[in-house]
Amino acid sequence: MLTDYDAKAVAEILGIAFLGVESGASAARAARSTRSPAGPPEAGFVIDAGGTWVRMVEAEAGRPIGRAYRAKGFREPPPDFKEPDFKEAELASLSPVLIEKAVERGLPRNALRHVAERLAGGDKSKIATLEWGLVPKTTLERRETQLSPQESERTERVARLFVHARRALGTEVEARGFMTTPHPQLDGRSPIEASRTDLGARRVEQLLNALEYGLAL
Repeated sequence: MLTDYDAKAVAEILGIAFLGVESGASAARAARSTRSPAGPPEAGFVIDAGGTWVRMVEAEAGRPIGRAYRAKGFREPPPDFKEPDFKEAELASLSPVLIEKAVERGLPRNALRHVAERLAGGDKSKIATLEWGLVPKTTLERRETQLSPQESERTERVARLFVHARRALGTEVEARGFMTTPHPQLDGRSPIEASRTDLGARRVEQLLNALEYGLAL
C-alpha cells in the first residue's frame, strides 16, 4: 500500500466498515468454514486481523452484510450454520492492512454498487454501466453476496483512485469528471477503464500526482 493511503476515505467509498469480535472458537470456526464450498457466504466477511477477528459490515447500517441462509433461499438457518460471537459495540480501527485483507477475502458485492453510485453522482442510469465496466454483466449476475478477490482488487483500485482524484482536484464533482472522462495520456481511455489493470492504474496515479504537485507529464 502507498504511504499516503487513506484507509478511512477508501472504506467510505466502498461503503464498508469493520466490527471487532472475540477471538474465540466461534469466530475461528466461521473463518475456517470459508475454505469449504459448503461454508456460509456470510462467513467470508470474517477476517483474521493478526490474532483478532473483525467482520465487514455495511457502513451506513452498521450491521452484518446479509444472512447466508436468506441469500441461499433458506427460511431458517441450515443445521451447521454457526453465527460468530461478535462484540458489535465499537468499530475496529481502519488501516490499509485491514482493507488489504478484506480484498484478499473478497469484498461484498454491494461494495461495487457503492463505488458505482459515487462515480455516477445523481445519474442512476450510469450505475449499471459503471459496474459492468469493472465486472462483466454475466459474471456480476452470479455474485449474490461476495466478489472474487480479483474483482475486489479492481473495485478497491477504483475507490482508491477516486479518493486520490478528490484530493488532487479539490472536489468530488471534479474527481467524478476526471474518473469518467477519456484522457489523451491514457490512450483515449477513462481512468476507470485504465484501472482494470495494475499498470493502467499506475498511469492514472502518475496523472494525479502531476495534477496534485504540479509535475510535468
